[in-house]
Amino acid sequence: MIPGEYPATWPGTPAAMGGLAQPRVVVLGAGFAGINATHALQGADAAVILLDKNNYHTFQPLLYQVSTGYLAAEEVGAALRTIFRRQPGVTVRMGAVVSVHWADRTLQLHDGSTVGFDYLILAAGAETNYFGIAGMAEHSWPLYTLDDAVRLRLHLLNRLEEAAATPDHAAELITAVVVGGGPTGVETAGALASMGQELVGPATALRVILVEALPRLLATFGPRSSKRALEDLRRRGVEVRLGETVESADAGGVTLADGHRIGTDTVIWAAGVQANPLGAAFGLDVDRRGRILVDPQLQVPGHPNVFAAGDIAVPTAAHGAAPPMLASAAIQTGRHAGEQVSRLIAGSPLRPFRYRDKGIMAVLGRGDAVAELPLRPAAGGTSRYPLQFDGLFAWLLWLGVHIVYLIGFRNRLKVLVDWGWSYFTSRGAGAILVHPDTRQRTS
Repeated sequence: MIPGEYPATWPGTPAAMGGLAQPRVVVLGAGFAGINATHALQGADAAVILLDKNNYHTFQPLLYQVSTGYLAAEEVGAALRTIFRRQPGVTVRMGAVVSVHWADRTLQLHDGSTVGFDYLILAAGAETNYFGIAGMAEHSWPLYTLDDAVRLRLHLLNRLEEAAATPDHAAELITAVVVGGGPTGVETAGALASMGQELVGPATALRVILVEALPRLLATFGPRSSKRALEDLRRRGVEVRLGETVESADAGGVTLADGHRIGTDTVIWAAGVQANPLGAAFGLDVDRRGRILVDPQLQVPGHPNVFAAGDIAVPTAAHGAAPPMLASAAIQTGRHAGEQVSRLIAGSPLRPFRYRDKGIMAVLGRGDAVAELPLRPAAGGTSRYPLQFDGLFAWLLWLGVHIVYLIGFRNRLKVLVDWGWSYFTSRGAGAILVHPDTRQRTS
């Protein structure tokens, strides 16, 4: 038998179950990988359960626009039941998984309940990685979930309103330090540079400092794009500190490795992520970043009915270069994992995964971005991206790609309208400051 190929009577298939019941497929995680895996199961004769701790999908590449008030939270989130309303075989289940029982094929949830499965697709994504920097987890504002973005937005708007009330001292009131010079850090710093004046008024001054440990920004991009990003951010007033690392963080600011101290209560962490620790908790083989090691078919070794996709998975070293931890890779691996399960259920042989590099891009500010694309999608490995663009054309390209990836027509249309409005009027759709009522109800 071909490696990775299983007969139609593999446990959990309709044939093995006498045709009396559909196999249960659990997709764990509703990020880009989980959403696309679930969509790929549409034609499968199976009962699909999409399990996530939230009841919505988050479009993570735009979280920085929520945190800086340019988009409302609901514009980058989509309710899972709405997404799959036309896929009747899908059941959405909220819950946090704490353990797995492989022999019984059950997942134990935080509330004590269990979810059984015949096939399992692990797509739990990643989480913030602070690289062991003292105090960073306790005193910084991460930017990886929708909750993160909303909390940061409320904090920033509060600080800006305080500054607006004391305009003579505004410049001293607010300093924002962005740690990390990758796409998220560059995009966040660029948005912050104009946030104060555009959302509150010219009296407010928001000092933005971007700290990057490497000698240039956007290290995964070419030198031309890195130079353009540096020049653009500095032109916008961002203080960029290259080749410097953060030693520690506390309630009053950050200390750099050279001893320099920056006082602030707004440290935004954009320096890296690591795989969700679920793989190690499940007793699976993982790499140093916590990613589950899978074979070329995205199967988990030793568990032929289990697949892993997205940021939580990585092919073993013998199977070529790993796809990057990007949305495009999560979409591709998620779709492939869903198709693999469909093939197993139908008794068809599996197919190896082939990553197609679609390029990289980052926005620098309104009407300005950098984009690097391959001449044609490359199968496996990395590309030198011979097609490089910047300025308005790159920004329009970035805008189009993000609109296409957004879930749901309503979200696409609304974000497009809001972006257009924000572009021409310099006003955001998410700048309303709402204070939650924390009082205890007596009745």
